[in-house]
Amino acid sequence: MDVLAASTFDAAHLYVMHAKAQPAAAIPPLTLVTVFEVVIDGKVHMVAGKALQSWIIKERGERNGPRGLLFSKRPTLE
Repeated sequence: MDVLAASTFDAAHLYVMHAKAQPAAAIPPLTLVTVFEVVIDGKVHMVAGKALQSWIIKERGERNGPRGLLFSKRPTLE
């Protein structure tokens, strides 16, 4: 899946959002032990589910205004 993201964590989070919005796609459950592979310019970056969850919580606390409201509606791994 191609996404336009600000970081590897943002790319993984967009995938989580897509997977949870498409339950009929039969994507295996995404949990804290899931490892996401994000490819940027041919280089593979690994994003651990636990680290992604921490990033999501941190971002929810730091973002304000309309941007923060939209971000808070994105799903988490729990």
